[in-house]
Amino acid sequence: MIRRSSFLVTAAMMTALMGHAGEMPDFSQLDLDDDGLISEDEFVSHHANAGAASEAEAKARFTKLDLNSNGTVSEEELADAL
Repeated sequence: MIRRSSFLVTAAMMTALMGHAGEMPDFSQLDLDDDGLISEDEFVSHHANAGAASEAEAKARFTKLDLNSNGTVSEEELADAL
């Protein structure tokens, strides 16, 4: 039940993000160093520079996407969140 609630919150957050920023960029646009993972710095930098969110909002969104809390978001985590 908790995982389902977490998923629903994340889905709602991503829907809101897409509404404000057009369309969520694909993984390669967020993975700036092409290491197969999105770091918090990459995510925050992209969203803050695009005007999609403040730095604090982007950090909060990243935390929600980082499903295993390891400090990075994999392509699988991003797909699961969407």
